[in-house]
Amino acid sequence: MKYLLIALTSLSIAGSALFFSIFQEECCEYIGLMAPEGVSEVPGVAHAKPEPVSEDGSIPDKVRGLKLHDSAGSVRLPDLHNKVHEVDFASHKFTVFVWVSSVCPTSKSYIIRLNELQAEFGQEVAFWGVNSSAMEGVAEIAEVCETGKWPLNFTVLKDDKNVLADRFGAKVCPDVFVFNKEGKLEYRGGVDDARDPAKVSQRYLHAVLRSLLSGNRPSWRYQPPNGCCPIDRIELPESPRN
Repeated sequence: MKYLLIALTSLSIAGSALFFSIFQEECCEYIGLMAPEGVSEVPGVAHAKPEPVSEDGSIPDKVRGLKLHDSAGSVRLPDLHNKVHEVDFASHKFTVFVWVSSVCPTSKSYIIRLNELQAEFGQEVAFWGVNSSAMEGVAEIAEVCETGKWPLNFTVLKDDKNVLADRFGAKVCPDVFVFNKEGKLEYRGGVDDARDPAKVSQRYLHAVLRSLLSGNRPSWRYQPPNGCCPIDRIELPESPRN
């Protein structure tokens, strides 16, 4: 009997290890780990596959939303305390919007990197966080982005019903959009080339801001964003047909 119990226990452990190995990529969010590159962190949600970069660094035609030098339009959104902000693009040389999430491990992994960028460029560049996720309330976003262990050092706006995300074409968190003083798009896409900060070899947003502030043309106008799951959108009802 003793040997049978040992055998069953060993079989159970082996089965658990096999189960964890097979489903680690799908359930890593529940144990606080980040999924591997190219793997979704939300079970049942397909990984968001961004368009690859063009050879000349231009914004690919298939990328939805704003293209180079398109206007951002008016941006007027509440923050996490319901204070409404109207973004003044002319107040800084450039303005950066970055989509963030309170539940996505990838988004959280970028907080320190985004704070470093804001610390370096903040006098000349305005940084705004945006959350458009239908499943995230302002209280939980504030808990991560304002009072968490590593809070963001800039204001986060709540994009109710993903109106701004749809206009810009934001797809994942983080997804970055850089505008000039006229509110025209200069760059969109990734912050850098790896979700794991230890594996970053190209700091896209840093290089773009350095170039723009120096009066030079950036090497890229688009790089694929590294977010893994699509923003949880609310689908607006279709217009009634006549």
